[in-house]
Amino acid sequence: MEDIVDTPGTRRHADDILVAEYEVNTEPCRAKTLDGVELDALRMGKEPDKAVIICHGYAGNKNAVNLVALAEDMSRFYTVYTFDFRGHGLSGGKSTFYFMEVLDILAVVGLARGDGNRRIGVIGFSMGGMAALRYAGIFGGLDSVIAVGVAGDIRKSYKPWALFLRFLLGSSTGRALAKAIYNVKVDKAWKKAAPPSALVGRIYPQPMTIIQGKDDRIFPLREAKSLYRLARGNARFRSFEDFGHAEEGYDRELFAYLKSVLDEDFASAGDEERRSYRRLARKH
Repeated sequence: MEDIVDTPGTRRHADDILVAEYEVNTEPCRAKTLDGVELDALRMGKEPDKAVIICHGYAGNKNAVNLVALAEDMSRFYTVYTFDFRGHGLSGGKSTFYFMEVLDILAVVGLARGDGNRRIGVIGFSMGGMAALRYAGIFGGLDSVIAVGVAGDIRKSYKPWALFLRFLLGSSTGRALAKAIYNVKVDKAWKKAAPPSALVGRIYPQPMTIIQGKDDRIFPLREAKSLYRLARGNARFRSFEDFGHAEEGYDRELFAYLKSVLDEDFASAGDEERRSYRRLARKH
């Protein structure tokens, strides 16, 4: 395939397209979680050294159009991994929103480590961002944690789309509707998860960045700000105008900010976080 030549952050697909094929060379790979779920993943980009793992949102997958654009753009600079969370796309299992999804991230982090990457950053959008925060708070070991379009606790968000999301997750009718409309298989266990607000204080010393659109239709700006206030140490917060929800805001400005964050975090990363990861990986 020919390499893409346009400016990073430029959308290469029409706004009404929801999914897209990758225009760069990708390598299919599989990862198996500790609880036995088979995940479908793709590897692309530079030779292993610095890796970026991209986590999609609820009812999305690794082919969500703006995440494809982001992955392709990031692949010019890093080794990039995209994957389908459990219950989504081509992966097995059932979605628990962001509860057991930490095991999905653990499996992909293990894949990236096994490939020889010395630095690993995770960028998560909406559900994927909350799963990334939960992962960082439980397992640690990341060199950069970036969450875009997240809530401190979805049970306290009362925007119409947030109410609809809770309906899809929290009732048998909603779960059936999620399967019929979005082809997402949903488990009943999502309510067992502690909210990100209860875990975000444990993420330090891993660098954490929260990004939110001021016009996010699902999670209000105050939710993201509350997460930032609960964090400690080297946390960042950034809001954008005319951004929408999660990956809807992908453009040149967001790409430039994401890359600057990753470059800064990777440059300042120490060995303690990686030792922490190895200890926890052996324990679990």
